[in-house]
Amino acid sequence: MKVRYKLVIERRDGIVRAHGSVTGRHSALHPLWLTPDATLHLKDARLLAVSLTDLVGDTAEFESTEPVARG
Repeated sequence: MKVRYKLVIERRDGIVRAHGSVTGRHSALHPLWLTPDATLHLKDARLLAVSLTDLVGDTAEFESTEPVARG
């Protein structure tokens, strides 16, 4: 599934974390929202382990579930 995402990467308590939003078809995002863990494939080929925390229409909010690796 192709999506658009907005990604914020920040250091919290010495750990690099990410959060943001992802926009795509609601019917494709809904099963991911119900699943505790998902993987966001970034344009630069990195993978980001995330959990969708909110889903409204075609936009979902997410948080990383693991520290973010340097790219």
